[in-house]
Amino acid sequence: MNEERLTANVVKRLLDESAGQISPNIQAKLDFAISKSVELHRQKLQASKHSASPQLFGWLKDVSDWFNRPALSMAVSALFVAGAVFGVAQFSLENYNARISETADLDAAILSDDLPPDAYLDNGFINYATELQKQNAIPAEDGIEQWMDSLPADFTTSI
Repeated sequence: MNEERLTANVVKRLLDESAGQISPNIQAKLDFAISKSVELHRQKLQASKHSASPQLFGWLKDVSDWFNRPALSMAVSALFVAGAVFGVAQFSLENYNARISETADLDAAILSDDLPPDAYLDNGFINYATELQKQNAIPAEDGIEQWMDSLPADFTTSI
C-alpha cells in the first residue's frame, strides 16, 4: 500500500510538472473544453431529471415530501396507534358483553325452570346446561315442538 501511494505521488508530481510546461494557448483551449464539458453535463442532468419524471411522478414526489415531515409522521403514527387501541377495546367490550349475555341466558333458563336454588351453586350443572344448550340450539318458532321432543327427559318439566 505504501508502494502504491509513493507511485501515485510520483505520477502526480510528474503531471504537475508537465502541466506547468503547457503553452498558454493550449491551456486556454483545455480550460474552454473543461468548462464546456461541465456545462453540457449539467444540462444533460437537468434534462434527464425533467424528462425521466413525468407529471404523475412529480406529483407523487411532492406528496411524499409533504408526508415526510416529522410532525406529520408522528401525528399519522399516533392516529394508527389510537385506532389499534380503540379496536382492541371494542373487541374486549364485545367479548365481555357476549359473556354477560351468555350468563344471563343461562340464568333465565334456570329461573324459568322448576329447579332448586342450589342449581346456581353446582358448577357441573351449569356446564351440563351450557353444553346441552349448544347441542340443542333452539330452532325457529315453527320447529319448537320438534325441539322440545328432542330434549332429554330429565331436562324438560311437566306443565
